[in-house]
Amino acid sequence: MAINVHQLKIFHTVARSGSFSRAAAELLISQPSVSIQVGDLERQFGTDLFEQVGKHVRLTEAGRVLDDYAARILALIDETRVAMDEVKGLRRGRLLLGATPTPGTYLLPALLGRFKEQYPSIEISLRLADTRRIQEMLLQRQLDLGLVGGSVSFPDLEAAVLLNDELVLVVAPSHPFATLPSVRVADLAGEPFILRERGSGNREAADEALHRAGVHVTPVFEVEGAEMVKQAVAANLGLSILSRCAVELEVAAGRLRIVPIEGLRIERAISLLSRRDHRLPRVAQAFLEMIRPQALTRPQSDAIITAS
Repeated sequence: MAINVHQLKIFHTVARSGSFSRAAAELLISQPSVSIQVGDLERQFGTDLFEQVGKHVRLTEAGRVLDDYAARILALIDETRVAMDEVKGLRRGRLLLGATPTPGTYLLPALLGRFKEQYPSIEISLRLADTRRIQEMLLQRQLDLGLVGGSVSFPDLEAAVLLNDELVLVVAPSHPFATLPSVRVADLAGEPFILRERGSGNREAADEALHRAGVHVTPVFEVEGAEMVKQAVAANLGLSILSRCAVELEVAAGRLRIVPIEGLRIERAISLLSRRDHRLPRVAQAFLEMIRPQALTRPQSDAIITAS
C-alpha cells in the first residue's frame, strides 16, 4: 500500500482545523479537492476517518490512529528538510517562534532585529498566544521555540530562564495614588482593578501576588492584551499590575505612573521553551545562542514575590 504524503498533509490539516473548508483555505486549495483526497484515503484504508458533527467534523477511532502517525510522518519530513538545509549553512531556513503577548510584543522585536542583521535570509514566523497554547503548539511540533511569561505545565518541555520580569502597579496621573511615594498593600483593597484575561502569565502572577499579600480584588474589567489595559488605566477607569517593560513608553510620556507597593515586589520568569525529545534546527540553535548566553536552565517560577 503506497501512502501519499500530500494526502496525509490534507487529512492532518482537516483533523487539526475540524473543517474541510478551513483546511482548504489554509492549504490554498479548493474544498472539493480536500474532500476528494480525504475520500481517496478512506477508500484506501477501507474505513471512515471523519464523522460529521453539526457544521464541523471530528475524527473517528480509525482517524485518530491515522492522525497520530500522520503528525509524526510529517514532522519527520520537516526535520529531514531542515537537516538538508543545515548542510548549506544558515543561508536559508525558517525560524518558528511562539510567544505570550508581553514578551512577544515588548522583548522579541529587538531580539529579532539583531537576529535578522546576522542572518538576513532567514524567514521568521511568530505566533502570539497564551502560555498554555504556546506549550501545546511546541508539543505539536508547530513551533521550534517558545518565549513565555507563565508556568510550564508539561514535563516534556525544557525551560531556560532568560530574565526576570518585574510587574508594577500603574495608575493614571489623576489618580490619588499618583502623587504618593508608595502605597501599602492594605491601600489596594476596594480599589477598582483592570486586569489581563485569565490564562495570561501576567494575570497568574498578579493574582498570586495579591492573594499571598492578603488582598482580594474583583476586577471591574478583564481585558485581553496589555494595550487595552493601559488605555483603560490612562482613562482613570481603575488601576492595574503590568509588566514594567510594557509601560515604559507611557510612563516616560506622562500618561501613566508607577507606584511602588511597600513590602511587595512581584517578579515572574520569562523563559525560553523547547521540546526535550527534539533536536533543534540549526536556525533555532543560532537564535538560542544569540539571546541566552547567560541563561541557566532551572525550575521555573511564574511569580517570585519578595518582601522588603
